[in-house]
This record gives sequence, structure tokens and C-alpha cells, in this order.
Amino acid sequence: MKRTFVKGTFLIWLLVLPLMAYSQVTVSGTVTDADSGEPLIGVTVIVKGSTTGTLTDIDGNYSINAPEGSTLTFSFIGYSDLDVAAADAGDVQMQTDVTNLDEVVVTGLVSSIKRSNLANSVSTVSSEALTGTTTGSTLDGALYGKMTGVNINAAGGAPGGQTAMRLRGISSLSGNNQPLFIVDGVYISNVQLTNGSAVASGANAGREEGGSNRVSDINPDDIESIEVLKGASAAAIYGTRANAGVVIITTKRGATGKTTVKFDQDIGFNTIQNFAGRRQFTSATVASTFGDAEVPIFEAARDAGRIFNYEEELYGEEGLILDSRLSISGGNDKTTFYFNASRRDEDGIMQRTGYERNSLRLNLDHRFNDKLKVGFSSNYINSTADRGPVGNENNGGFSVGYNLALVTADWEDLFPDENGVYPDGRFAATNIIFNRDRIDNSEEINRYVQGANVEYKAITDENFQLRFTANGGLDYFEAKTFVYIPESQQTQRATTQGFVSAGNTNSLQLNYNAFAVVDYNAGNNININGQFGMSYLNFESDAIINQTTQLFPNQTNLAQGNSFAVFQRLTEEEEFGLIGQSTVNWDDKIIATAGIRFDKSNLNGDPNKFFAFPRASLAVNVANFDFWNVDAVNLFKLRVAYGETGSSAQFGSLFTPLGPTSIGGVPGLGLPTVGQNNQSAQLGDANLEPETSQEIEFGADFSFLDGKIGLELTGYKRDVKNLIYPFSSIPLSSGFANTIRNDFDLSNKGVEISLSANPISNSNINWNTTLNWWTNDADVERLGVGEFQPSGEGFSLTFGSSFIREGETATSLAANINGVTTIIGDAAPDWEMSWFNQIKLFRDFDLTFLWHWKEGGDVLNLTKLLSDFGGVTPDLDNPDVIANPRFGTFGAAGYIEDGTYIRLREVGLYWTVPAEIDWFERLRIGVSGKNILTITDYTSYDPETSAFGPSGLSQGIEVAPFPSAAQYYFHVGLTF
Repeated sequence: MKRTFVKGTFLIWLLVLPLMAYSQVTVSGTVTDADSGEPLIGVTVIVKGSTTGTLTDIDGNYSINAPEGSTLTFSFIGYSDLDVAAADAGDVQMQTDVTNLDEVVVTGLVSSIKRSNLANSVSTVSSEALTGTTTGSTLDGALYGKMTGVNINAAGGAPGGQTAMRLRGISSLSGNNQPLFIVDGVYISNVQLTNGSAVASGANAGREEGGSNRVSDINPDDIESIEVLKGASAAAIYGTRANAGVVIITTKRGATGKTTVKFDQDIGFNTIQNFAGRRQFTSATVASTFGDAEVPIFEAARDAGRIFNYEEELYGEEGLILDSRLSISGGNDKTTFYFNASRRDEDGIMQRTGYERNSLRLNLDHRFNDKLKVGFSSNYINSTADRGPVGNENNGGFSVGYNLALVTADWEDLFPDENGVYPDGRFAATNIIFNRDRIDNSEEINRYVQGANVEYKAITDENFQLRFTANGGLDYFEAKTFVYIPESQQTQRATTQGFVSAGNTNSLQLNYNAFAVVDYNAGNNININGQFGMSYLNFESDAIINQTTQLFPNQTNLAQGNSFAVFQRLTEEEEFGLIGQSTVNWDDKIIATAGIRFDKSNLNGDPNKFFAFPRASLAVNVANFDFWNVDAVNLFKLRVAYGETGSSAQFGSLFTPLGPTSIGGVPGLGLPTVGQNNQSAQLGDANLEPETSQEIEFGADFSFLDGKIGLELTGYKRDVKNLIYPFSSIPLSSGFANTIRNDFDLSNKGVEISLSANPISNSNINWNTTLNWWTNDADVERLGVGEFQPSGEGFSLTFGSSFIREGETATSLAANINGVTTIIGDAAPDWEMSWFNQIKLFRDFDLTFLWHWKEGGDVLNLTKLLSDFGGVTPDLDNPDVIANPRFGTFGAAGYIEDGTYIRLREVGLYWTVPAEIDWFERLRIGVSGKNILTITDYTSYDPETSAFGPSGLSQGIEVAPFPSAAQYYFHVGLTF
């Protein structure tokens, strides 16, 4: 019997194996652009319904084994997906689709949808659009001007970045107006680090120190795509972390096929975008400004050729930039991988400033069988930044920009003598050359981000699928900051005789989500998707700053001083959410979604109370109905969406903090004074509930001429209720400096328009262009305390400040004019527009450029105010200025300027060498520039900068920043 069984089995295999071999066919061919005939590189070719796939090579060729009777799916960014029977495949032509209707967009924790079925406006940025033109120092900096509804401001141009991104206007007054960042399912910290220099500079708060925010650690070259959920109607599924929107980042992953090795080298340099300018003195103007005794000193320096331009001396460097990237990717039908190693070394426009980032990434995906697959994303980053003595100050002798304006005379010789001794500044509080050469201001970051996901398909029937997914990860970083001011520095000799501040911050963020996902075909072309699950977040941080003054000579050790101070801030945040959502799709004609999230948090007054955040949306694809007969319009979609999100109070708002005190020599706890974290004697509120946003969004989308032209029209109204804010106008006799309130409502209204087109497409020219236009108004609807000046959002009303008044915009700027608090400007732009172009010339050349136009938006130019007080502003000899001095005649209103500009954000020209070379597949060389041209009437460094960092209102006030830089690059890219 055994022999009979073996013989029978052998016979069966002899019959089956030829049939199996016969059922597999090899399909090969070339994929080209349907209009130009140009071969398309990197097109994904997959056997539909399986994981078998490949990519086209440099000549557009592909080869794949496919079962008989199967279908091949061809997909490529910017082109419509194409399904072809394997038997009929061979050479394939793909049609351009600038509307990307077949693009799958991630819209929730475990949900995605075709763009043609979206009910919200979701901005997407591909890797090509993000870094394909030029290299960006940081992720947020690379996003400038590339999305509707997004406003970006920099606190200055110091290497390493400090950028504020705001989606659809103001979301909070005291909290973070920055969106939630998620990378491969991991919630990423984007905190701004303080370094303690405010204690020495006299700045009002740590956020004025010019430190970076942590999203700058992410290597832009690792990113495959970015999707931005701008409003509450799209972001509601993320609950209390999503009040300012959500940025979903997907990094690059491997693909089935041969292993691909890519190496890219960029060489460039930084140079200042714009000098504010210096006054050109004569003997007469020296006498009128500084007195007759200064005239012979000036004339002697002039006659000896010793008139210096200290602005150019400080900011005139051309900093070298080296950016190297090596990636390896590939895999088989079971396991795919992507590895990237990169190093960026960037020198600033001022000596002893620069930024370095070293990044390693490994992404792995493994499919155990048809049911179970897992994925891992690992990223290690080490970065260092040397920012120099920059940031705002109150005449503490630290900031070179502040003391350059108030006041450093260009005939002062501030350079060291032959013994290395620096002279004292005779007008400013310090010698700015000494500060540049001897003050240290640095940070070092070690960061590890680990993400993981698992998916199990429990049931896979023809009409019903049930799968379980879980994902999460951790984001851990250790940040070290160091500030050193020698005891020989001019201001320090008269005050604390040297200063050292050494900070150490440890931050750990954990998150995980678990969901059950159901897909059900109910018949009659009705498909139902349901997802139900939970989300858990835990964020902890420990920030310590140790400071020493009264240093021993030439010592930088914390122990080598005679006066010590320690500042520590511990935070712990914990949140838990329950989520449910369902989508019903009738034949891609009507798509309806409804969902709700319940969140609780230890940042709320009742940590066990759940708050509900619902969402609902409806999209109607009118052009998909049978009655539609307009052939030129292949998409006409009407959409409407509603959603709610929230934002809990900042850690510490629920309670009144205590600090060490001593009464009669007896130690104890009492109310603290203003400390390192601007944590003053605050009266907490133990009953706080989250701020909430309710948004209604509506729009219409069109696609014409088979995707050659696309148009998106969106309008929205977002009401933010019960904003939480510190109110400082309370009697000091109460024993408190401020109290926490939440009786503030505001409304954001806006319009967004995006027009995409492929106006020329032939064998010589293929031109894709996108024009974006957007506007937003944020108005104060309710204010329980009357008008007030927000804490930490400006200076005294003598010099101008942000100001909150019911009935005015939340971005108002105000000043005291003749004893009356008067609105003098609005920091929000009237509107913004960007124009992005990709032009392929004669198959081998690629020209790309991005223009960005910001219309309106007032800027309080306090750099000019300082230089007016110092007597060094370039136009002080203008007769009109002499007759009407700005401050004396108009007060702070004399320094409000229109921040309108038109800027060439990016431009690049690349050549793909057409010849085949044995040892590599592709050689691409090019040149590019970033921020190389700005057209503006603004008279200081940059109308985009703001003194107050990424949190709060954070725009419209400039105080002698580190100037912004233009960047120029030469690129070489090899593919093996």
C-alpha cells in the first residue's frame, strides 16, 4: 500500500508540475508616456490581487511572471493607474493625471481612500516635490509654499531651523499652534528646546532664544510622501492631539525586485538673503548723533581706511554645505527592505555657526503568508547645531544682532590686538566681535524613533473581509544644550562675571493603536468599511538646566564658579481613546463616512472623563452617474464634511506650582517667581476641559480632459471654543502673577483653491504646473475678560505687541498711541499663492521652480526701531525721516511695515545622462537654488521671521534675528 501511495503521488506530481509551469507566463515590455513616448522609470507593476511585483528600469523595461488569466496593474505618481490583462500586456502607454485621482490617501489611523472619493481637502507632497528640486536643511523648511492653507514662519535663519507651521489659522493662544506630526505611525515630538541663555540675555522667555524645534531632526530624503489633514473635519479621528491639524509622514520602503543602490552628493553654500543696511556717516552726522567729541575719532578711522561694515563682517560668510546620501532597497515576494544613511554638514553665514545631522534608517517588511505581515521602521539621528549668540534680549550684552543695531559704530575697531585682547564696545553694551568669537551656544541631539505594525487577515471571503491591525512605536531623544559667556566679556564683568548654562532633556513618547477593520460587499455595488479600535499615548520628559556664574578665569566647567542655580521641569501626559468609523461607498458615486472618537487625558480637570469628537462627511461624484454625458469632464465631485477636535491644557495648568523658599532661615515651599520655564506664580484651574474646534468644510473638485486639468475649490469655517490661556492682569495683592482661564472663542474662515494642469505634453516638452491660492481670517468671537496683551507674545505696548480684542483678528498688533491702546496692524496675510512647475525638456533635462507670493501681513520691524535708537538706520538722513521721526511722531506705529513678498523658493535644472555606462544604471547631475530671489518693500532682513518661536501666535514681530540665507547647490546622483 505504501508503494502504491508513493507511486500515485509521484504520478500526480508528474502531471501537475507541467500544468503549474504552463499556468505561469513571463510578461515583458516597455512602459512609456502616452503623449511623449518617453520611457517611465520606476513604474510599479503588480499582479493584481497578489504581492508579486516589479519596477521598470531606466529604459522603462519590465519583466514579470504572472499566472495565466491574471491582470497586471501599472501605477506611477502623476499617471492614472492602468489595469491590463497579462496576456495583452507587453508594451504599455500610461496617461498623465495631474489630478492624481487614483492616488491612495491616508486619512486616519488605519484608513485610506482614493483621492477621487475624498470628502475633505487633503494636501499631499511627494518625495519628488519635497526634495526633488533642491536640498532642504529641515523637513518643515522644505514644505514652504507647497500646500494650500499652510502658513510657515521662521524665527530666524540660524542653521538647524526654528520653524512654525500653522494650518488654517490660529488654533490656540497659550498652547501649540503647530500640527501633530506622525511618522510611520509614530507620534513625533516637535517641542522647542530652551538653553537657558535668556537668563544672561534678559530675554522675556526661553522661546525667544532661537532654539530649534524637533521635527527638524527628520531627514527629508527618507520621506516618500506627506499628507496634511488641515482641519477638524479631516483630523477628528485623532482627537485631542489634532486641534492644529495632523501631518502624516510616510517614509520610503523597499519594493519587490532587484536590489537598487543610490548615492547622491550635494555641494553648496549659504549666503545672506538680504542685508538691512548701515548708515553712511559723515563728520556732520557723527557730530549730530554722537557729539562733537566723536568727530576726530571718526575722521581718524576714515582717513586710515578703518571704517568697517559690521553687518557684513558678522553675516557675510559663504557657508559650505555638504549633503551625502546612500540608500539601498529591494526584496523578494516575502521580505522587502529600505536602508538610508545620510550626513548633512552645513556652515552658517556667521563664523562659528553651523548644523550637522547624521541619520540612519532601516525599514523592513515581511509577509509570513497571505494572512500575516509585519513592518518595522527604525531611525537613529545625531545632530549638532552651533547658533552663536543670537535671539532676542533686553540689553544683556548677549545677542550680536541686538547690539549691532543698538548700537555699534562702524568706525569702532572691535577686533583683538596682537595679544588677543578685545577692546570694549563704546556705544553698545558689548563687543559684538568678541561675542561672535568667544561665546558658545550649541546643542546636540541623540534620537531614536522605532515604529512597528502588524496586520492579520482573519477572514477573506468574496464579499467579506476581517483584519486586525496594530501599530505603534516610541520616540526617544536626549538633548544637550550648552551656553558659555567668558568672564572677560564686557557685560559679564559688570554683572555676573561669566556664565555657563548646561541643559539636558530626556523625552520619551510611546503610542500604540489596535483596530479591527471590516470590509463588506453588500451587493448592488455597495461597499461598507468599518473600523473600531483604541489608541494609547504616554509622553514623559525631564528637562534640567544647570547654571553657574562668577567663573574662574577661562573655565567652562559647571563646578568652576561661585554661584549656582538649577532649573528642572518634569512632565507626564497620558491619553486614551476609543475610535469607531464607518464608510459606505455606492459604486464610487456616493461616499459617506461617519465616525467618533472618545478621549480622556490626565491634562483635563477630570482625567477619567471621556470627551467626544465626532466627524461626518459626504462626497458625491456627479460625473460617475449614468446621466453624465460631458466627455471633457471626467470628475465633478461635490463634498461636505464636519468634524470636531480638541486640545487639552498644557501640563501644569491644572495646579498652582510651588517653589523652594526660606523664611527666617527655615526652608519650605511657596509660590515661585518667574523661572527658567516662564513658570510664574500661577493660579491653576483644576476644572479645565479641552479646547474644542468645530469645523464645517465644503468644496467641489473637477478633472478635465482625462486628468490633464484639475481644479479643487474648498471653503471652511472653524470655530475654536473655550481657549485656555494665562491672564496676567490680576492684582498682585492676590499673591499670583496670572491665572488660567478658558473663556475665549475665535473663528477661522478661509478659502483654498488649487489648479493643476499638463498644458504641454509631447516628445520634446512635458510641462506640469500647479497654482495654489489660499486665505484665512481668525477673528475673536468671545472674550470673558475684555481686551488684553497675551503673555509672552510681544513687548510692552510702548514698542508694540500682539493684542487680543473682541471683534478684531486674533493676529492683531497694537501699540499705545497718545495713551490709547490702538490696533496698528494685522500679522496674518491677506492671501498667499504658490506656483509650482515641473518641465521635462528633450527627455533628458528637468527644469523645476516654485514661486511663492504672500500678499499683506503686517510686520512690526523692531530691528529698525533699535537701529533708530542707535542712530545707524540707513535712511536717517532722509529729509522726510528727519521731519517726521518714526518713534517720536508715530510711536511703535512708525515701525509697522507691509510684509508682502514674492519669493523664488526653489529652482533646479537637472540632466540625466543618456549614455549607458557599464558600472551604473543612471547618472543625474544638476544645479539648484533655494530662496535666491525675494521681491519686497520690507526694509529689514526677512518679512517671514518672528521673534517668538513656533508656539503661541508666533508671527509678525521681528527683533534683530539671525538673517535668513539663500542656498545654492550642485548635485550628482548615481543609481547602480
